[in-house]
Amino acid sequence: MSALGWLLRKILRVTLDIIVILVILTFIPGLPPYVNFTTLEQLEAPLPLTHNNILDRTERVLDGKIVGPESIASRKPEEIFVSLHGGKILRIWGRRYDHFKVVASIGPGCDAPWEEEVCGRPLGLRFAPDGRLLVADGYLGLFILNVDTGEKEELFDIKKDIEGELAMLPNDLDVDQDGYIYWSDSSANTHLNKAIIEVLSSPSGRLLRFDPKTQTNKVLVRNLHFANGVQLSHDQQSILVCETFKNRVLRHWLHGAKKGQTEVFVDRLPGSPDNIRSNGNAGYYIAIVAVLPDAAVKAERIAAGLPLLRKLATRVLYLTRLLLEMFGKLDSSRFIEKTANKIFSFLPISRHNLRYSNFSVVVEVDGEGEVIGSLQGHSGQQVQVSEAQQVGDYLFFGSPYNRYLGKLYIGEPPAMEVEGKGVRMKTIEEKEGKVGKVGKVEKEGKVGKEEKEGKVEKEGKVGKVEKEGKEEKEGKEEKEGMVGKEGMVGKVEKEGKVEKEGKEGKEGKRKEGKEGKVEKEEKVGKVGKEGKVEKEGKEGKVEKEGKEEKDGKVGKEGKVGKEGKEEKEEKVGKVGKEKEEKVGKEGKEKVEKEGKEKVGKEKKEGKEEKVGKIEKEGNIIKVKEEL
Repeated sequence: MSALGWLLRKILRVTLDIIVILVILTFIPGLPPYVNFTTLEQLEAPLPLTHNNILDRTERVLDGKIVGPESIASRKPEEIFVSLHGGKILRIWGRRYDHFKVVASIGPGCDAPWEEEVCGRPLGLRFAPDGRLLVADGYLGLFILNVDTGEKEELFDIKKDIEGELAMLPNDLDVDQDGYIYWSDSSANTHLNKAIIEVLSSPSGRLLRFDPKTQTNKVLVRNLHFANGVQLSHDQQSILVCETFKNRVLRHWLHGAKKGQTEVFVDRLPGSPDNIRSNGNAGYYIAIVAVLPDAAVKAERIAAGLPLLRKLATRVLYLTRLLLEMFGKLDSSRFIEKTANKIFSFLPISRHNLRYSNFSVVVEVDGEGEVIGSLQGHSGQQVQVSEAQQVGDYLFFGSPYNRYLGKLYIGEPPAMEVEGKGVRMKTIEEKEGKVGKVGKVEKEGKVGKEEKEGKVEKEGKVGKVEKEGKEEKEGKEEKEGMVGKEGMVGKVEKEGKVEKEGKEGKEGKRKEGKEGKVEKEEKVGKVGKEGKVEKEGKEGKVEKEGKEEKDGKVGKEGKVGKEGKEEKEEKVGKVGKEKEEKVGKEGKEKVEKEGKEKVGKEKKEGKEEKVGKIEKEGNIIKVKEEL
């Protein structure tokens, strides 16, 4: 019993010692970090978004070849520039964006990723009106870079205070038509590698404007909780800035009646916003870099109302890091130094979040801040998006952590062309035809030229396709029996009409018998010299009660060929190699009695029997024939 009592006393003594130490760490003055802790505003529940999987369709550019492509800028199609870990600016170009080259390094270079303070970490990129690249580096300040020569210039000395405070974490920037540069300083208290301090302490971020003529900065907005992405409005009357740890975007008015005022542009975002960029249509893409799980949101709400708890946690972490850095200088393996760098870093938190969810999202808003859509991913194909930048027909997605750049095609879907047994994408106009938009399918000399829907109805209809664009004719007309004016059969009309499968060539026309030629009793289809039949009404429909010739026979399922099937080596409606008759010699066979009574015979020379319209069990397929 005495041994148990001794153990309990020891446990109590250790507990009391820990409590005393924690109280001292909390209340003793003068301990780093030297920041303030106040009650924070609690986050509201995020706005509901309609579920989708758009980001799961992204491609990965340079997968495994780059680290942390945070921001993206472009000056022309098929060329982009991205900012990377290690202070590098990378140029990526080519039709597939598969060529790349480092064009500059912002810092002097460093030996390891945890030496960012030396090598720099570019976070925001924009092209200036003069064609040079503006760079906001999280450690080294603002630069302007000639991407063709690699020459760079520091815009101002980042070590000088701005209106009483140092800019510790330059993050993003934009430039207006007059050359003024608007940029965000995420924290006046700490650098990027200790950014968690800014999360736990009172907000100190700022939005500033730099005048390149006077080389001066002016603070526009103060006390932002991690000021991040910056974007001028389309009319340049206001400037938007993301407030990352309040899950919202603010608008500061630069001109007009509200000049100097700051208001909420959009809030209740589904996570922490990073950069904001134009969507090219008077709206904006807001990249959500961290979508927190529900448990993390609840913990954040609790911590927001407990400033002393946040102060204690910050001091403990900070002192732990200092001790590790001291011992790390004695460690040749640099393991301790690497471990110390992870304290206060966002990277461990981001990896922790990914263990619970692969959910990623980019929110799209209009010019007034109303949510009009979102791009979501759930498979992990694209995660932790820091920026969505539109370049031509593509959206590129940056990230401070990923080892690839995301790419999503958002232009008109490329056209497809059936070629033999396969399907290939057509990307250029060809001499003898052009492929239109959205999934048009062209068949040369084949039945069933299909549009976007590409579905042939099963109920005895041949190649009926809904058309969303125009199809131009391909091919050349062959003298001795090519089918169709441009060598195409089964041309699909807008109302789902199908042209005649198979026109007789000249040789076939000569052999048409008088007995089997049918012409409309009322002028519904004109039969021209070349055998052209046009449909003007409902008359002239031939009901199928008998059999048709092998070469021109249409089966019950709307397929052309022998016994209702297309033969592999025979193209429907195409004249045979030996100038054989196309689509059968309709004139040789008699139309069954019931068909004759309805349509009647006409023994007129040079006319063509209209057999393209066939009724299967009461369903009439309307076929429009033209040269």
